[in-house]
Amino acid sequence: MAYRAWPDRLGMAVALACALHCASLTLIFLLYPAVWLKRSHWESGLWHKLFWLEWGLLTLTWLILIAAMLIGWWRHRHVGPALMALTSAGMLTALIATPLHFSGRWTALAAVGAGLLIAVAHFWNLRLGRCHKQSA
Repeated sequence: MAYRAWPDRLGMAVALACALHCASLTLIFLLYPAVWLKRSHWESGLWHKLFWLEWGLLTLTWLILIAAMLIGWWRHRHVGPALMALTSAGMLTALIATPLHFSGRWTALAAVGAGLLIAVAHFWNLRLGRCHKQSA
């Protein structure tokens, strides 16, 4: 069975997009607080669209994470990347799905950190798969 690297590569891209989304929105809201208060943004549905973007990224993160970690487990039998990814994804889910989501910049920084840890877990899983493939 050939090792499939596409879930890890796609997972790294989605995790980095998630981290970039969290970091950029936090920076925008910290630098331009009037963005929150502008009535036209509320009426245009911008906040509602951002909410669904976050839930879409979170769902995509979980689907890709499960696929990549299962393929990696079947290949190299290391539990480390899966534990890191599941812990980080659980933290990200708690930060987005609870009232913590709107509690401030520290929550956004924690979400950025969780997204980056998920990307690192995918990279680790990819490297273990390649190392196992070369030694086999």
